[in-house]
Amino acid sequence: MVTPLRYALIFLLWAMVAVIYAPLIPAALTLISPALSLTHWQALFADPQLPQALLATLVSTTIAAVGALLIALLVIVALWPGPKWQRMCARLPWLLAIPHVAFATSALLLFADGGLLYDYFPYFTPPMDRFGIGLGLTLAVKESAFLLWILAAVLSEKRLLQQVIVLDSLGYSRWQCLNWLLLPSIVPALAMAMLAIVAWSLSVVDVAIILGPGNPPTLAVISWQWLTQGDADQQTKGALASLLLMLLLAAYVLLSYLLWRSWRRTIPRVDGIRNACHTFITRHYAGDIYP
Repeated sequence: MVTPLRYALIFLLWAMVAVIYAPLIPAALTLISPALSLTHWQALFADPQLPQALLATLVSTTIAAVGALLIALLVIVALWPGPKWQRMCARLPWLLAIPHVAFATSALLLFADGGLLYDYFPYFTPPMDRFGIGLGLTLAVKESAFLLWILAAVLSEKRLLQQVIVLDSLGYSRWQCLNWLLLPSIVPALAMAMLAIVAWSLSVVDVAIILGPGNPPTLAVISWQWLTQGDADQQTKGALASLLLMLLLAAYVLLSYLLWRSWRRTIPRVDGIRNACHTFITRHYAGDIYP
């Protein structure tokens, strides 16, 4: 009885996924024809707004992703495990329930010219943000709550808690526990969450209109503006800009994977076996230097 029910639930899950992603198939087909034309790409890269918009998109997305990850890891190191961590997890839904537009508007009313902080500190007026730094910082704070919510489920495992207690009793620092135990354990959930954060930060429009640079705006805002115009050439540029955002997402994924591979080599192996050194000096001169 359990097995047929399991297959039925799996089929229902895939059917729901198909219903959600089926509208993307016609959209993907509309990108094929413009993407194969070199003239359309030349028109896109000839637009004077593209370089600055691309730079603002890269800066804001990088700040949002790295900032959200750092905030989440700092909170984990400071509070987990313990009663403060439990209280923080109980309050996470409150922050997650705040709409992104409302959160961005609050940040604007707090830090912009004429805002609350401007009334008390008029000499600390922020300069014109052409690179989307304020947008990235706001997204980092908002998305750190989402990241903590995802990681809270992984950190609730009893086995992981016992291993942390053992490392603490052996004198390892909190940062060593984070580097050698927590990060390797939470990487599967962390990878999916970071992918969602980067994808959303690249394509966000409403928050970028409120907090992002105005002229030119981020690449997602420009793409949305082009797609909503009646001119076919502008719509083609908007479609190619959307495809460019997808290529940027793929570049972020590849870079993150390479960084993860490089960092993983620094983690000591739990079985005590050390990797052989393959440097030129070791291979050719170690036998002559050491008896």
